[in-house]
Amino acid sequence: MLTPSTISNMNRVNKIRCNKKANEHLLFIGFFVLARLLIIGLLSVNIAYAKEAVSVGVVNVTFLMENAPQAEVASSQLKAKFLPQEQKLSQKLDEINSLEAELKKLSNSQADVDLVRQKERELRSRKRSRSRSLQDFREELRFSRDAALDVVQKEVFGAIDEVRKVEEIDIILQDYISASSRVDITPLVLEFLKKKLEADANNVGDKK
Repeated sequence: MLTPSTISNMNRVNKIRCNKKANEHLLFIGFFVLARLLIIGLLSVNIAYAKEAVSVGVVNVTFLMENAPQAEVASSQLKAKFLPQEQKLSQKLDEINSLEAELKKLSNSQADVDLVRQKERELRSRKRSRSRSLQDFREELRFSRDAALDVVQKEVFGAIDEVRKVEEIDIILQDYISASSRVDITPLVLEFLKKKLEADANNVGDKK
């Protein structure tokens, strides 16, 4: 026999079950709406990218730094600037070698002791002098080489940007593993650098 208490419990259980089903239904509807919104958002992003395609190019900066005509000019200028100092250092080394040979002969003969000591002091002095000159030469050469490389690098980067503008490329990548010739603008940049060097040389000639 159903008592009022039993009926009340049954009504409570049925109410809980109904609420549970209603919550599950609402949760399902929520997921469905969220999924539709996500799909619409992704489609909108794809459409935006399709309307505004981004073009990408690649460039081998290391190759340009080694093969740009500006780099060859800078190297020639450095050689011309430091050749006199290099020749002086070579001459000092020859003098040191000659003095060592002379001192060896004097040591093997019955030469005056004072003369031998004088030659030894002269040899030490010449070696110290050349050592200081060699150190100064290397430091100055390194400084000048770094400055020249900075100038060439600016020329190369400037040329890359100019070619990018002409070719209407949005992004240029320097570090890449592999790329097709269709997106590699290295040859175009190298040709630009050659023409720029010729133009600069003509401008200098016109001013003279």
